[in-house]
Amino acid sequence: HPATPPILPVLTTGHGWSAGGGGQRPRLTTTLWEDENTVCYQVDAKGVCVARRQDNHMINGTKLLNVVGMSRGKRDGILKNERTRRVVRVGSMHLKGVWLPFERAQALAQQHGVSDLLFPLF
Repeated sequence: HPATPPILPVLTTGHGWSAGGGGQRPRLTTTLWEDENTVCYQVDAKGVCVARRQDNHMINGTKLLNVVGMSRGKRDGILKNERTRRVVRVGSMHLKGVWLPFERAQALAQQHGVSDLLFPLF
């Protein structure tokens, strides 16, 4: 059965929560995605902003695979073959891309060894 996405703290836009503390950049920030009428949780990993929607828990698979560091061709090939996906072509740069269901994004993160980098999205 599908994994239940963890509940993340609700934060106001621009504020963050950090597991590490000590003046680090926040691990988790939130932003309001006005066009979609939902909040997104965002984690910065290796300079890439990876987002998860609050309403349906979909994760930006394009950005997730960018964290892995694979070529654009390989990344796009993986995303093109996803059965359930939602392509977003307009809006903020960090929200554009191919969005995947939580369970599939989690499996890709584990497969490519980036789950820990994306805590607490998963």
